Amino acid sequence: MNYKKIALPLLAISFASLVISSCKDDDDDNNTTPTPIVYDNYSQLKVGNYWIYQQYEVDSLGNGNPTSVYDSCYVEKDTLINNKIYFKVYRPQPASPQFDFVYLRDSLHYTVDPGGRIVFSSLDFGTVFYDHYMFSGPDTIYRLTEKMADYNLVVATPGGNFTTSNFKKNYQMFGNMAYYGVNRVMNTRYAKNVGMVTETLLFFTTQTTYKERRLVSYHLN
Repeated sequence: MNYKKIALPLLAISFASLVISSCKDDDDDNNTTPTPIVYDNYSQLKVGNYWIYQQYEVDSLGNGNPTSVYDSCYVEKDTLINNKIYFKVYRPQPASPQFDFVYLRDSLHYTVDPGGRIVFSSLDFGTVFYDHYMFSGPDTIYRLTEKMADYNLVVATPGGNFTTSNFKKNYQMFGNMAYYGVNRVMNTRYAKNVGMVTETLLFFTTQTTYKERRLVSYHLN
């Protein structure tokens, strides 16, 4: 028997098996499914979730006096807009009832509206999301900027103390509009796994006070 003729094919087969096994291991490593990143949930956009707030009258020094007005806010339904699922959220706006409903969705650590405008982020505290001047003829009325602020600030409400992050709207007033202050601020504070905790309502430039809703209770599905 010719042992040389037998040994060579066996050697070749062994080498080929080693190469195939090595390639398979490499393929397995390259095809490993990455672990998805799960971001903290501040918006709590789920149908049936609701929150009860009490309105406070807040003076220029930040002192809040409770009123007898309570607001119910809730997630009514989900809907498809531009092939993406948004949630219809009801939040009464007494001064502007046309804005009682907003449509929102979570995108990574952002919460956005159908126009792509960011209304909250749990992580991005450096970006100015919106910067806009409002004019009346040749006169500048105000400059509005929107960004995150007050990371992990603890706030007290009738429903308890909450660690929050703030979506801050700053109105820099000009001319006669600055009579009651150059900077007028609207804060919307969210707590992780709770949702919106406080919200500054639309103010009048002719008044130094403003209204703010503060969380009393909530239910999450």
